[in-house]
Amino acid sequence: MSGTCAIIVCDHGLGHVRRCALMAKEREKTGEQVTLFAPRASVERLQRAVPSASGLTVHDFATRTTPERIRQGMPEAVEWLDRLPDLDGFDTVICDNLPEILALRPDATISAQFFWHDVIEGAAEDYSAYCKELLDRYKPTVTGCDMFAMEVVRNQPGFIPVGLYKIPELVDAAEGASPEKRTDLLVTGGTTPVAREQFQAVIDQLIENGPEPYERIHVDPELLPERAPDWMVSADFSLDMFCRLKAAVCRPGIGILTDLITVGSEIFPLYERGNKEMQFNADATKNGITDEKNDGDDK
Repeated sequence: MSGTCAIIVCDHGLGHVRRCALMAKEREKTGEQVTLFAPRASVERLQRAVPSASGLTVHDFATRTTPERIRQGMPEAVEWLDRLPDLDGFDTVICDNLPEILALRPDATISAQFFWHDVIEGAAEDYSAYCKELLDRYKPTVTGCDMFAMEVVRNQPGFIPVGLYKIPELVDAAEGASPEKRTDLLVTGGTTPVAREQFQAVIDQLIENGPEPYERIHVDPELLPERAPDWMVSADFSLDMFCRLKAAVCRPGIGILTDLITVGSEIFPLYERGNKEMQFNADATKNGITDEKNDGDDK
């Protein structure tokens, strides 16, 4: 494959940046010249943790997508379209989660596990109708993880299931990790502040009851108590940390779930009420869907 490709990231959370960056690196292997439209600071943060994501061509851009903007509706939810540079020079355009790109590039591919207008409670009717009309009119190719794509994504006529976007360094580390070292627990609520009170309650209970049956408990730095016991440490999300995990309590975003599946950790999902995406991901995890159905290269 050759040519030029623009990948536009929905920047609500680092997981979107991560997935699109790994997608970009896969496409570069086939000879494409890929430009990632994403907040440069977020890409650089990812690259510090994932060296294999280095070397990307980045156009510093933020869609500024938030649930609040989706509830506001038009024009706030789609104002990012006006800030995009001309995309006519790209042979291929891929947009993360946001069908409104079809208004500019009817031939765009949508990469999605969910659509915002479907999962946000109180999503504005004008925005929802706009997205549905574009999807119905152009019937785009829609790629989504076979494990976590929601029903509204799977029902698109152009849906193509793909595998999990795994971090290559973590795959290699997990293959060489000793099962005897899997003794630890991770407690992580992700990079967004929602559900923080629930995770704080879990941490308080762990402090009260002690670490057993785990040796150490890794906690998000912003959630770690100032005077934590010596067996409770700040999570650094390193390869070594992941390879030591026996289990994890997590907000079930697809990024952290992919990492936990990669290392074979037991998963206990915890999330806020009313979040349809998190509920779907949690149910998929609880139902024992394994990575066996996602063998093969990510696309």
